[in-house]
Amino acid sequence: MTNIGKILAILTTFLSVAFLGFAFAAKVGGPNWAGEAEALENYYVEPAVSEKETTYTVKSKHTGETVKAGSKALPEVILAAYNDELKLLSEKITALEPQLAPLEVRLKEVLAHQQVDRKAMEQREQELTADFEKLAKQIQDLSVEGNKVAQEALTIWAEEELRREDGYRLRNHLEELEVDLFQMQEQKKRLQDELSRLRGVLARLQRRHEQLQTAAPYEQ
Repeated sequence: MTNIGKILAILTTFLSVAFLGFAFAAKVGGPNWAGEAEALENYYVEPAVSEKETTYTVKSKHTGETVKAGSKALPEVILAAYNDELKLLSEKITALEPQLAPLEVRLKEVLAHQQVDRKAMEQREQELTADFEKLAKQIQDLSVEGNKVAQEALTIWAEEELRREDGYRLRNHLEELEVDLFQMQEQKKRLQDELSRLRGVLARLQRRHEQLQTAAPYEQ
């Protein structure tokens, strides 16, 4: 049985159960047929009252077409409305069925591309994570070395006060250290900028990975 056949079977069963419910309600206590008629979503019932009898006509709210006319029983036109709705649904499902095959093929292609894309993204994420850790270690090493240079500079400044006779030599050494410190700071800044860029790329990859994980249930 195709999916369309299953859907039609379910709809038929539902309408049959609904009609049996009407019959049972009529037998037990009598339903509110006027209320049932007003509750129709896509149809409306027009009563025609004459001296001899009252007849009912049910029409579509969308097209105005008559579904059943001249019925003396209100439940009959209500059932006719349900049957007409079932017929329209069946026609729509039948019309959509030829479109399912190409859509399923397209879905499989998209899922296959997603699988390949996800594997590539995971590999790229691993590479970027490794680069991130490497840059983080380099920054940490530079920070330690920068602190060491700064401590040396402080030591030299203290020694300059104590040993004025070596002032010029120490000043030259201090200037060299300051130049080294400046270069290290510039290098550290460049690495920090690169680290920030990689963080942004990594965040985008992680979001993309989460999107692919969310779409994974379609593979089932």
